[in-house]
Amino acid sequence: MTPKAHIVALEEQRRMAMLAGDGAALRALFAADLRYGHSTGAVDTHDSLLSRLTAGEVVYRHLAFEQLVVTMNDDAAIVSGEMHATICKDGEVRQLASRYQAVWLRRGGTWQFCAFQSSKLP
Repeated sequence: MTPKAHIVALEEQRRMAMLAGDGAALRALFAADLRYGHSTGAVDTHDSLLSRLTAGEVVYRHLAFEQLVVTMNDDAAIVSGEMHATICKDGEVRQLASRYQAVWLRRGGTWQFCAFQSSKLP
């Protein structure tokens, strides 16, 4: 597997774990210092995002990552793409469409999801 294909596979693992609300899988992917910026301007940390996803506060009913482009060097990767989702938050079903960038860093030989920022599509 090429390094870029490996990063795309990690994004797929993250997507599947978010859909499943799988705390163990997300914990294995997320860096302790994760900063997750939502298109609303809100920012989650490692702990707050895990809590929201595993407690059912935010439930992904559909989640797709599209048009992924990976830019990387030996120890850093930036994934740019589009995210389309259907979520249930606070009892309300919402449709999301955004462009995003995700940062993966290799630390101690392991790739970690370290940062995320999205902006709404027009």
